[in-house]
Amino acid sequence: MNAWWILIRERFSPKAYLPMILVFTAANALVAQSGSDFDIKTHSLRFSAILIMMISFFFRMRLFDEIKDYDVDLKVNPSRPLARGILKIPQVKKGIAALIVLEVALASLLGQHALYVHVFAIFYSLLMYEEFFIGEKIRPYLTTYAVSHTFVSFLMAVSIASSLTDLPVSFLSPSQWLLLLTNWFFFNLFEFARKTFAPEEERFGVDTYSSLFKPWGALLLTWSQVLLAFVIYFQTMPSQMISMAIAAALYVGASLNYVLKTTPSSAKFFRNVSGLYLIVHYVLWAAALWP
Repeated sequence: MNAWWILIRERFSPKAYLPMILVFTAANALVAQSGSDFDIKTHSLRFSAILIMMISFFFRMRLFDEIKDYDVDLKVNPSRPLARGILKIPQVKKGIAALIVLEVALASLLGQHALYVHVFAIFYSLLMYEEFFIGEKIRPYLTTYAVSHTFVSFLMAVSIASSLTDLPVSFLSPSQWLLLLTNWFFFNLFEFARKTFAPEEERFGVDTYSSLFKPWGALLLTWSQVLLAFVIYFQTMPSQMISMAIAAALYVGASLNYVLKTTPSSAKFFRNVSGLYLIVHYVLWAAALWP
């Protein structure tokens, strides 16, 4: 257990991940509630079960990455837990299997429709782990690789909606489908930002968005996801455009610091503010949908 706690502390920090998972789960649950007679406030146990499923799902994806990155980490990041032998890959795989069993058990308790949808999301995550069986072809294309993997955030959002209501996904309206889709855009933003660095931080042989597209290109790539989300918000949440626009403007303004002086500190600030914007976006989203 001590070895697992070291891996969690270093690679899945509760202080960083749990607030994000909580607001992600709550916001998407509120989208589902807005299209049904279900009242989230009177079903706290059901929501808690969904939250545990989502924590397990996110942690499992972290473990997938730890295994996939193992060979590279031995050379580039030898201080990471698996690379320095804190846990062995077979132990991590057993942990992944246990988490899948946990998720299936919880989903089955939440209902038939919840089980079907969540199992599909698990299946997609396993395809991600196998890199869709085309790893050699897709791995050199960093952006394509990323967006094909972050798409799972949309499937997780649909799983939350189905698990909350135990209704077939056909109950979701076109507007709700669009709102759930924006999860993909914001997870793209987070993924693009976390692999954007200052020149001094770049490592030989490791592709990043800043090394491939230069600082301005990496920044515009993250902004493109904000724009895509706003196209949907304009159609689905027009009454909330002002608060969303203020948050986006603050993010854009803060992230400009990265290209105005591309230093390790400004790059780190950009990565941190992108993570903060992800959480703020979900908080505003939840506040707008709260009954």
